[in-house]
Amino acid sequence: MGVIIFANCAVLDGTQDARREDHHVLVDGDRIREVSDRPLHSDVAETIDLKGRTLMPGLIDAHVHVIAVDSVLSRLAETPLTLVTMQAGRVLEGMLRRGFTTVRDAGGADGGLAEAVEQGLVHGPRLFPSGQALSQTGGHGDLRPRTRSVVACACCEYGAGLARIADGVDECRRAARDELRKGSTQIKIMASGGVASPYDPIWNLQYSDEEMRAIVEEARSWHTYVLAHAYTPEAIRRAIDNGVRSIEHANLIDQATAEHVACRRRVCRPDAGHLRRSASLWP
Repeated sequence: MGVIIFANCAVLDGTQDARREDHHVLVDGDRIREVSDRPLHSDVAETIDLKGRTLMPGLIDAHVHVIAVDSVLSRLAETPLTLVTMQAGRVLEGMLRRGFTTVRDAGGADGGLAEAVEQGLVHGPRLFPSGQALSQTGGHGDLRPRTRSVVACACCEYGAGLARIADGVDECRRAARDELRKGSTQIKIMASGGVASPYDPIWNLQYSDEEMRAIVEEARSWHTYVLAHAYTPEAIRRAIDNGVRSIEHANLIDQATAEHVACRRRVCRPDAGHLRRSASLWP
């Protein structure tokens, strides 16, 4: 990208409560060089007249599922990976067109999709993938029909899917290491039941303290963190106390648990490695 002047725009940059009308912005490559309330001129710049439209920083969505291309999530396992990938590309393009320039995928997308965006093969926002979320047998990520027996290999890596199954400390360590190996920038776990899974009630607690701590330890070894699907106060507190850094949903959180989370956050800040990998996702 060369030098561009965005003329006659309203600037909304988050530093003030209101838009700044009738402004002009000079962008040189990937840097904003000047913001002015007077017209700007350059012999080498392309000028784009925005005619009063709003110019603002890209939006960030910290919880998306770019491969959730079917409302019946269990059908993803029966859909060819190539088809899901092409459909996910359309989802990413739609996000970018709606103004999102960075997204964190909370289960399903892998490092390959992030690389496709970086290489320009897919038009989409910068992507922080969690890979397949980790779920216990019978947990929120276990979408197998009841008629399917537990297989000898508990990873259940068949077709596309938002999650994989790992039970016990050793399996949890292996699954976390495997997702990080494949390019995940953080690890997602299922810590409670939910509304999109067929068999586990929302109040169900998932993953033991020992399993959670093992997953968190593996993430920390990669200088990253764990996010957890958790609805209830008990599930949220359990995840936070075992080192989980980001709680997803938290629909049923109560005041006491919210205060507990806030207290834990003050004493557990991101380390330098995590800031290097995904600083834009932290306030």
